[in-house]
Amino acid sequence: MSNIEIEMKYRITKEIYDNIFEYFNKEKVESKVEKQNDIYFSPIHFPFLGGEIDNECLRLRVLDSKNILSYKKFVSAIGDEPAHCIEHELEISDIEKLKLILNDLRIKEEFTLKKERRSFIYNNIEISLDMVDNLGYFVELEIINQENINRSLEVMNKLVKRFRITEEMRNYDGYSYLLFNEKNKESSGDIVS
Repeated sequence: MSNIEIEMKYRITKEIYDNIFEYFNKEKVESKVEKQNDIYFSPIHFPFLGGEIDNECLRLRVLDSKNILSYKKFVSAIGDEPAHCIEHELEISDIEKLKLILNDLRIKEEFTLKKERRSFIYNNIEISLDMVDNLGYFVELEIINQENINRSLEVMNKLVKRFRITEEMRNYDGYSYLLFNEKNKESSGDIVS
């Protein structure tokens, strides 16, 4: 499956996380909860991680019901077209065989990111509340149907304003970039707060 992904992600406080959860719970918007283990891979000869900006990602998402291999590439905003990710996904049945293939292609396993995701669908927006091990609390707003992108962007911006989420909280880096840097701080002996 190939898709263009338009989303906004913010690093938030536990208080904002709780406020968002309570709001959608009170509005009786259904939610689903998933434990996600995301295994990140990077080519040895052309690393996806560790640069000034990590604009590519190869991830295996391990869920209770299935495993999904995803490749994502970030595309900057151009003219009227908003910044977005090009995404290709494929369901994988044999994780160990995939790891052997990637290893033979000189694509190494970097780390596993663990999170609990609670998702709500509201006005053509998927709102995902994430508790990420070693990183904290995040909210991700993603457009589901791209027929009316401008209207969906308006809804996203209203939600951001409603929950007092500021531009300073915006996360353009992605979880893989943040966790890679945290892991490198730990291994270099820097104190991690």
